Amino acid sequence: MRKIIVIALAIFIITSALALVAGGAKEEPASSQKIIRVADQVPGLITPGSWDGQTFSMNSSIYEYLIEIDTDTGELAPVLATNWSTEDGEKWIITLRKNVLFHNGTTFDAEDVKFTIERTQDPSLGHLKKQDFAIVESIETPDPYTVVINLKEPRPTFIYQLTDYNMAMLSSEYDYENLGETAPMGTGPFKMVRLIAKESAELEKNTQYWDPELPKIDKLLIYFVADVDSAISMLEDGRVDVVPFATPIIKQRLEKVAGLSVITPFQEQRFVAMVQSMKPFDDNRVRLALKYAMDPEILAKSTQLALGNGVEYNETPIMNMLAEYKERPLRERDIEKARGLLAQAGYPNGVTVELYYASDHPFSQNIAQTVKELAAPAGFTIELKGYTRDIYLSQYWLNVPFCITGWGGRIDPSMLLSLAFHSEGPWNESHIDNPEVDRLINLISSEVDVDVRRSYYHELQDVFYEEGTLLNVQVPFMVAISDRIVNYRHPLTMLPQYKYTDIK
Repeated sequence: MRKIIVIALAIFIITSALALVAGGAKEEPASSQKIIRVADQVPGLITPGSWDGQTFSMNSSIYEYLIEIDTDTGELAPVLATNWSTEDGEKWIITLRKNVLFHNGTTFDAEDVKFTIERTQDPSLGHLKKQDFAIVESIETPDPYTVVINLKEPRPTFIYQLTDYNMAMLSSEYDYENLGETAPMGTGPFKMVRLIAKESAELEKNTQYWDPELPKIDKLLIYFVADVDSAISMLEDGRVDVVPFATPIIKQRLEKVAGLSVITPFQEQRFVAMVQSMKPFDDNRVRLALKYAMDPEILAKSTQLALGNGVEYNETPIMNMLAEYKERPLRERDIEKARGLLAQAGYPNGVTVELYYASDHPFSQNIAQTVKELAAPAGFTIELKGYTRDIYLSQYWLNVPFCITGWGGRIDPSMLLSLAFHSEGPWNESHIDNPEVDRLINLISSEVDVDVRRSYYHELQDVFYEEGTLLNVQVPFMVAISDRIVNYRHPLTMLPQYKYTDIK
């Protein structure tokens, strides 16, 4: 019976999508309904596990997590889990919420949690959380609403891994491998009605949602727009209510428009990554030369903000705002030293390198242009290669010697370290392969004592300062929004919580 329901759901969604194509995308639902319209970035892959981090608005509304981040306190808050505990960091006991249904009518229970976690280790998927969940020794399901996760060794912050956007809870009886990209299905407050790839999505209120008070609205319409100026024009014309990728220039522009504003829920990062496995950055002297060519204040000004006032800068993966960050004086710009380092590395006449970035991602293009200009006197000839974010991520990222990528924050910074800076990390964009970095990341992940753990973070930052592969420009995450929107929530996990949002 459950498989019949799954097939029926897939046929319904595909039929609805064909009807939308045949009739055009201009048809609007009844005006009596509460509708929020969002202009979001064009998605690449959308199935949890391979989701590349775009279209947060859609996926965070369809899928749910065991726990989420409370936007008011920054603490963990229950969602599909009502309680979690551990005595030693090695055995974790999770109690699940009862009376939760997937959109196809099947019940959410412990077997679905077990399936979701074990799915991370499926070698055919290339799951982005494979490394982080390889620490799991076994999973027990003593009853439908209890999950016991046994780890191979203590992980004091393991529970935070379950907030990662690729750890949405999935049904053990749904075919995500074949339907995940066309008919996404979860337990979330909204369910898919229509999905036109790279164009739009229509989501409607889940009337069987476990919280009868949520969501507050009837529909969520999402338009996928590659160009931020086009998205803002849609906002100004009243065609959308939210654009979750604005800039300081747009903020200045909208300050003159009644009924519109720009909010900053959190800080995010732009990593200027020098790829260690490719020339010319396989030589640390070249990486140091680029660092000495930079001027953090000029880099900050390129974003229309100022250093220490909206923008922060360092040469490590740790954000300045975090308790784990190690304060140190910024490296002073020294062009002669930079030129000397290039000469020592075998480039006495300078070096040419291509810098890839997402041209439609806020701040990236300005940072790329400024890096090019600052590096030129030191002997770097940088050729800029900008592409829309979906093309950049699918065709170039992870395969080029020099790139700029946007990274959201993580409630526990070790999550980002294992993902992007461990030699076995699936998103190791700088191809860093440093045994000392791996050792320190492993120690950070397993250490229970907070002070000792912080000391490992400090050691790691020392290594990055001398041998690292990135410049870290931290910028505000900016959302352009209509004043008709009430209680918009967007925590550090980058997952907007539209179930709480209402309209005036």
